[in-house]
Amino acid sequence: MDARSGAHWVTWADTHARNSRRIEDLEASFRRNGEAFLAVLKEAGAQVGVSATRRSPKRAYLFHWPWKIAHGKCHPADAAPMAGIGIRWDHGDVAKSRAGAAELARAFGLAMPPRSIHAPALTSNHIAGKAVDMSIRWSGTMELARKGGAPVAVSWSPNVNANLPLHEVGASYGVLKLRSDAPHWSFNGR
Repeated sequence: MDARSGAHWVTWADTHARNSRRIEDLEASFRRNGEAFLAVLKEAGAQVGVSATRRSPKRAYLFHWPWKIAHGKCHPADAAPMAGIGIRWDHGDVAKSRAGAAELARAFGLAMPPRSIHAPALTSNHIAGKAVDMSIRWSGTMELARKGGAPVAVSWSPNVNANLPLHEVGASYGVLKLRSDAPHWSFNGR
């Protein structure tokens, strides 16, 4: 396999650095909170698509560096090596290095600006099993029950980061929205 960064590293990661999309793989207390929030969403008619729960540290590495390099946030040579991953970020030319990194970031489907303004973290709530990336879709307005409280009317908005009533309901279940990353919810909002 070509060691230079590029989309082909997704195939390697799918074998050697798998992520989970299963709610059951989350840390126990956050799993219970997530299951309760998802149940309320689905009961109200929302369609929920979970794209990530627990993340492999190797996959986090393969998310972090291409995002930063592709956006010019660091030089390719700045990417620290990780044991067990023989990727070469520096292609000998900055433009080619950035193109390879951007190709990899796109192949992973990473949220890019304006949906996400921060590089995926090297250490994260996903690695600890305390975060979930998900899309939530519905039409019109739905009534969502707060945990132990009154229902909240939540209108559809294409910008989940700005949908404060939805965030409020999630928080009542211990599932907090990171407002700078469209799919990301966690135990602490980070």
